[in-house]
Amino acid sequence: MKKPPAKNAKLTGITLREIRDEIAYLAPEATAEHWDNVGLLVGDPEWRTQGVVVSIDLTPESIQVARRKGYRLIVNHHPCIFPKSRGLSKITPPSLVFEALQSGIGVISCHTNFDRCALEVPYAVASLLGATPLGRLVEEPSGSLKKLVAFVPQSHTDEVHAALSGAGAGQVGRYDECAFAAPGEGRFRGTEGTHPFLGKAGEQERAAEDRLETIFPAGLEAEVLQALRDSHPYEEIAYDIYAVEQGPSPEGVIRGLGYGFYGDLKKPLQEAGFVKKVIGLFEASGALVTSAQGQAQRGTRARQIKRMAFVAGKGSSFVGAALKAHCDVFVTGEAGYHDALRAARAGMTVVELGHRESERFFLSTMAAWTEGLGLKAVELNSPQQVITSK
Repeated sequence: MKKPPAKNAKLTGITLREIRDEIAYLAPEATAEHWDNVGLLVGDPEWRTQGVVVSIDLTPESIQVARRKGYRLIVNHHPCIFPKSRGLSKITPPSLVFEALQSGIGVISCHTNFDRCALEVPYAVASLLGATPLGRLVEEPSGSLKKLVAFVPQSHTDEVHAALSGAGAGQVGRYDECAFAAPGEGRFRGTEGTHPFLGKAGEQERAAEDRLETIFPAGLEAEVLQALRDSHPYEEIAYDIYAVEQGPSPEGVIRGLGYGFYGDLKKPLQEAGFVKKVIGLFEASGALVTSAQGQAQRGTRARQIKRMAFVAGKGSSFVGAALKAHCDVFVTGEAGYHDALRAARAGMTVVELGHRESERFFLSTMAAWTEGLGLKAVELNSPQQVITSK
């Protein structure tokens, strides 16, 4: 997919459509889970705004701030209309969706597509915790990849290969620009009104072509096909797309594939010190820790954390992936009692920060994305849940 042209919102603002398209370029909506609801959920695509409020959820405060600032857009992580099947008949007073619409404020959701595509988050978390990211956590490996086979005149094989790689194809573990090319002969005849790249309309042609194969994350299909169309010289392109049942390599931080990251700490830490560092980084009031240390006999040495994993939000379905990656600790928003116990018994500590707390890097990342369009951004990190003491 082509990158939307750069806009400047300082004078008249830019449309919600243009903002949505820019966000969709950075986090394609097709990479979201099938059950998710992302994109422009509330408002007119032609409304213009000079600023945006960024928050995890649609809240009364986010609407109030947008009103006060005169901004006509709120970008949330969590969809304000969920599930997808929820109809407009449900959106009546006193719902926040109705209030936003009545106030002329649009709402965009960027949820699981953000989690899969915004690599700024895993790299930031890893860097601030002193870790080197090695790979992502994949919930359901089967079906997460597709293979593209395209037939390209040999004069353009390198150009098409470069374009496909730039669109996110060809990443295998820690290698990128991976592809296979085999020579062959293409045969075709253009009918009346065609303008063949090689030969003349109405004549049987034979061309030296390469069969170019590469893989890509399933959610990036539209972007990869657009790159193929933009770089291929033929009017009609012969290509096939296959589902790949083989799971992806566990290594490599790949856009559009998996969630969060796992990686090694540059300097191992004792478990208590690591947990304290995590709580400080995410500005949490505390954490629920299910320690693998508790499974060992008392009097043993304090556990050393060497390899960690992180997934924002609800990470219960990634416990198995973190265990498979041989992690000493798994940091997430919420994992659930039984999944956390299972992990601890298998030798991996689970640190639950709270759902919203674990997603705080959405705010700074999305603010940077929208500021890149010339918009003014206000980040709201208001807690909806708090931990209270006696």
